[in-house]
Amino acid sequence: MGLPDNARMTTSASTPRLRITLLWYLALVTLTAVSRSPLPAALNALYDIAGFLLVVAACLGRVWCSVFIAGRKDAELVTSGPYALCRHPLYALSMVASLGLGLASHSLVLTAATLAILGTLIRQSVIAEERYLAARYETRFESYRAHTPRFWPQRWRQTLPDTTPVRPAILWKAFVDASAFFILFLLVVAARAFSDAGILPAPFLLP
Repeated sequence: MGLPDNARMTTSASTPRLRITLLWYLALVTLTAVSRSPLPAALNALYDIAGFLLVVAACLGRVWCSVFIAGRKDAELVTSGPYALCRHPLYALSMVASLGLGLASHSLVLTAATLAILGTLIRQSVIAEERYLAARYETRFESYRAHTPRFWPQRWRQTLPDTTPVRPAILWKAFVDASAFFILFLLVVAARAFSDAGILPAPFLLP
């Protein structure tokens, strides 16, 4: 059974956001490689540890979200598990990962730019998705929206069903998608290491 017209339109509408996101992450790696950081070594180490922990948490969280949403988001309104805590946990976790990637660059400027760009793109996607959900589910979505925050949970107790169907192929894709953040983290760390070692020219100073 194919997706409804509105669902297909929503899916295709996310393509520009994903392309811009990928371009920015590539730009983040490049800018990290050709810039110098004025931060002391001890603070750089803390940035690396914090960035690593944030990216790992985001990757694990995205896989957990996919257990509940993957293969079901076009067929029903999912409100259990992480979706009982906030309406858009995948987007929230993407912001957590982007913060981790920014910190790995050792630059507050690049970190702020990453959060600003990703935050703007995500906000646009959320508005479009919620408009679609409100039209499709009407009062059910309005009630869900009234009682569940958009991004940041106000409580941490999840509503878990006794069982939920899990499709191995879709769950595997979730692992692959989540691992992309970890690969990006390694690329940013490698770019910073190359710059600090003087292997690449670094004409820019980015605090």
